[in-house]
Amino acid sequence: MDFRSFTLQTPKDWNKLKLDAYDSNAGIIITKNNDSIFYDYGPYSYSLEENVTIINRKDLNELLTVNPKADTTEFIVIDKNASREDFVKSKISYKKIDGYKAKIVEPKQVGKGMTGVYIDSLKTESIGNIKFNLYGINLKKESQVELLKAIQTLQFRK
Repeated sequence: MDFRSFTLQTPKDWNKLKLDAYDSNAGIIITKNNDSIFYDYGPYSYSLEENVTIINRKDLNELLTVNPKADTTEFIVIDKNASREDFVKSKISYKKIDGYKAKIVEPKQVGKGMTGVYIDSLKTESIGNIKFNLYGINLKKESQVELLKAIQTLQFRK
């Protein structure tokens, strides 16, 4: 598939939908399993970080002493024997793709979490650093395997 800014080798039965993005090349790819894969080539591409707020009991108590009305509903409170890795859904690795350092994200459990790639600096333009992401959430196993394979074929226009 050719997306002007980049190319990607995908299964023939995947289809792309272009979005009307003002400052980036963004869109959605639909797999044969009707999974959605999002892409964004531009200055504001999402870094694929999991927003998990983990805090230990001691720090939580200190926070509540300083700010008793703090919203802690999204916090995961852990004891000293736990780590952040116990609570995140995805595992992260890094590798070079088309000469760029790429963050590869895949769920620890198939179908529960994010699968994708993020590159934080392809080039610099007048609007800033050009970034890239390509990802799906809670993909079926076949779509996840195909996406990870397709990511390896990414090529960017220089």
